[in-house]
Amino acid sequence: MKQKLFNLFNQKNKGKTKLLFLIVAFFLFSTPTFAQTPTATSTDFTPLEFGVMIMITITFFVVILVLIASLSIYNYSNSLLKQDRIAAGEEIPENKTFKEWFWKTFNATKPERSVLMHHDYDGIEELDNDLPPWWKYGFYFTILASIVYLFVYANGMANNNVEEYEVAMIEGNRLKAEYIAKMANAINEENVTLADATGVTKGKTIFEKKCKTCHAADGGGLSGPNLTDVYWLHGGDIKSVFTTVKYGVPAKGMISWQDQLSPQEMQEVASFILSLQGTNPANPKEPQGEKLEVVK
Repeated sequence: MKQKLFNLFNQKNKGKTKLLFLIVAFFLFSTPTFAQTPTATSTDFTPLEFGVMIMITITFFVVILVLIASLSIYNYSNSLLKQDRIAAGEEIPENKTFKEWFWKTFNATKPERSVLMHHDYDGIEELDNDLPPWWKYGFYFTILASIVYLFVYANGMANNNVEEYEVAMIEGNRLKAEYIAKMANAINEENVTLADATGVTKGKTIFEKKCKTCHAADGGGLSGPNLTDVYWLHGGDIKSVFTTVKYGVPAKGMISWQDQLSPQEMQEVASFILSLQGTNPANPKEPQGEKLEVVK
């Protein structure tokens, strides 16, 4: 028995056997197969998706094992048949290879004369040839797949198109928020631009919390300069105001805000400061600095 099993993997079939085992080994030790890495965790797959992935993996292994078993059984049966014929003194025909057997089984074409129907019309003969097995097996598989598909979606085991869209939108909004946050942290005095209306409103809230002590709530100025006129000590464009907010003016008592405010918050408060131009504070402080044309 051991010798017969050994013969299944003799030199003639060693190449095919090695190829099949290499395919199995590749999928067996590939990391996504059993979801052992962070790229395939429960946070990336729903329980249903994870289950489907496992079922596909199992199905693949079953197919590979069936192919290996088919090859082994075919070779083993041929070996037994050959021994029986040798013992009976029969002439041993040349055995077909597994490839030839597989192709014949799944193609199974028939000679035309064997499927010729026994009638003709004006000399036109008709054949009654069956579809090849591979076509029929493929058709049967589609029927089975449609049943599984209907069962899964009819029972709510998977998301329908609307639900998939909603999930995709949630994921898209999350990625968008991450991108906006990333870009907000990348704002500096070289690339800063004016914030939109929402940003200006947020800047007003920050100004009232952080800046009104020195500049007054309406920007008219107290210990700090008036921010509503056209006179500026350190520049009156968005980049200059952002730089002043970020690094401060230690010589005149203004602290640096870069450790207390995010780049986006400094952009928002700088944009709000520029929006104060032309307003009328209750008690405006006298002009300080150079008269500049403010670019908003």
